[in-house]
Amino acid sequence: MPSILWTVVILVLTLLPGNYIPRVGSFWNLFSPDKLIHIFLFSVLVVLLFSGFYKQYPGRGKRYITVKVLAFSIILAIISELLQALLPLGRSGNIYDIIADFAGIILGWLIFFQYLKKKQKKLPVN
Repeated sequence: MPSILWTVVILVLTLLPGNYIPRVGSFWNLFSPDKLIHIFLFSVLVVLLFSGFYKQYPGRGKRYITVKVLAFSIILAIISELLQALLPLGRSGNIYDIIADFAGIILGWLIFFQYLKKKQKKLPVN
C-alpha cells in the first residue's frame, strides 16, 4: 500500500501543470534541485516496492522481485516523462529527468539491499 500511494504522489507531482519549472539546458544542470527531487522520488519508490514485495512474496527469489520492481519503476519513469511531453500541462518530457529517475532507481535498489544485508547479518543462526 505505501508503494501504491507513493506512485500516486509521483504521478501527481510529475503531471501538475508547471510553466514555472525551470528547463534543463545541458547535462551539467543534471544536479539541479529538480533532478535531486526526481532521484529522491524514485529511490523512495524502489525502497517501498522492494519492502512490499519481500513482505508479500517471502518465498519468491531475489531475482523475481528485482525484475518486477525495476521493470515497474523504469516503466513509470518513462511513462511520466512521455505524459509530460504529450499532455497539455505546460510541462515537457526531458531525457535528463529520465536519467535522474534511473539514478534514483539505482540508488533505491542499493539502499534496500544494503539494508537487507545488514538485517540478515543480525538474524540469529540456528
